[in-house]
Amino acid sequence: MVLYKRETLDDYAEHLRHHSDEIKALYEEILIHVTSFFRDPEVFDNLKKLVFPTITQNKSAEAPVRIWVGGCSTGEEVYSIAICLLEYLGDRNLSLQIQIFATEISEGEIGKARSGFYLENRMLGVSEERRHRFFVPVETGGYRISKAVRELCVFARHNLGIDPPFSNFDLISCRNVMIYLADPLQKRVFAIFHYSITPPDFFVSGTYDSL
Repeated sequence: MVLYKRETLDDYAEHLRHHSDEIKALYEEILIHVTSFFRDPEVFDNLKKLVFPTITQNKSAEAPVRIWVGGCSTGEEVYSIAICLLEYLGDRNLSLQIQIFATEISEGEIGKARSGFYLENRMLGVSEERRHRFFVPVETGGYRISKAVRELCVFARHNLGIDPPFSNFDLISCRNVMIYLADPLQKRVFAIFHYSITPPDFFVSGTYDSL
């Protein structure tokens, strides 16, 4: 309203009726995209110490490790999990298939995640060793995720509240969404995750989620 000098909600609503581009901009503004590489490093340490050993111990070469990242935003969370899993398997000389499904409601954010390109200021959580191993410098500036990591990840638009769930996952991570949902919707989404995951039910949530 301030940007377009509209003094009342009715004035702004009238503006929206005649400017479809503003509706799209408002929609994207409402969606909160807060993410980064290896956010809360102890989470990834615990994945390596507690979760990955359990979900890989009985896997055969034909049975992929399946992970779902809900509300993936621009992809940093997805690639961080993929990198950690590759490091874990490499350290133990294990060769397993990996399938990581990453979903997000915003087409624009999904496009950024699919591209796997990040400017220098988005790489603060990535060590030099990981940059060298899992990223490719881009001449125009920034880094692109390596093909070996990118090929493990499938990105798709998905609305957690209304779209059909996926199934048979060893691990589900949803760290960017639940805190912004009211309790009834939180419970609905969590029920969907419970349906989608296989025992022993590993679920990674954000620090302040009320689940």
